[in-house]
Amino acid sequence: MENENVLGIAITERSVQAVELSANGSSHTLLAIDGWENTLLGPGAGEHIKGSQQFEESLGAFLKVNRVKTHRALVALDSSFMFLHTFPCTEDATRSDLLANLTWELRQHQPESDPQEFISDVHKLPLPMPSGAASKSQQPEGTAACLGVCVRRSDVQTVSRSLSKLGLGVQVVDTDHFSAELALRVNYPDAYKRALALVGIKEHRLDVSMLRDGNLVSYYYKTVRSAQEIAESIAQIGRSTPGLQSIVTYGPGLDRELLSHIRRVSPLLVEAMNPLRHIQVSDALRIADHLSVPSYRFATAVGVALREE
Repeated sequence: MENENVLGIAITERSVQAVELSANGSSHTLLAIDGWENTLLGPGAGEHIKGSQQFEESLGAFLKVNRVKTHRALVALDSSFMFLHTFPCTEDATRSDLLANLTWELRQHQPESDPQEFISDVHKLPLPMPSGAASKSQQPEGTAACLGVCVRRSDVQTVSRSLSKLGLGVQVVDTDHFSAELALRVNYPDAYKRALALVGIKEHRLDVSMLRDGNLVSYYYKTVRSAQEIAESIAQIGRSTPGLQSIVTYGPGLDRELLSHIRRVSPLLVEAMNPLRHIQVSDALRIADHLSVPSYRFATAVGVALREE
């Protein structure tokens, strides 16, 4: 059976990461990897037409240099581009009920926006939110929690237009943090046997998931202003979450100096995710300069490329 290739693209506020994976059953091989400045979406992007052209030129060069053959693209967008919200729900709530609740929440938090401008999805959390999880909604006793995600249709259309010009079809649009969560699950099977926090680090934002025995328990985000605040916020997660065993970090805002600082102040083990831990690397890439870049910066791109749906 011929291997099936897929292109994973992560678009954050300031950067783009791309990887090509070859899948053969449950085995994956990294064929290409690179990153460049984001000019397509978000506050750091350039003027729309020029920014799109620069994005297409950079991605086109990546496809050409690496002789990428696939037409399948899976895309993860920065969580800061989206509306993410946790709200209480009843155990018997239907999907239509949850989407209606999410629409109401969106109107309250972004009254200037038309809900029709968004593509929305909901995910019922399998366990009640633990005390201390950040949420603006109070969770009445005896209820479950639901995580809602809304992405602007215009952002999806902008990405799809640019990729279609390069002969690529968008199969999945995901949130960067939850793509990284998949990379964690694939590369760290012991995540299904422990309680951990997954923390995505950007220059001014932390995305935090709590997982217990492989189940997503809660999600929240926090804005941060400095490396010191990032380190102290992560240390606080360890101090304030009963039963937590470790903290796993990743993201474009993480570097070796910051990682060392976080480890010094944290009361728990802090790991930097290696999204290539259980992924083979092609011989041609083993001597590539791009692999000298810390792999945790590519966790989102690898994670979205691993999606099967």
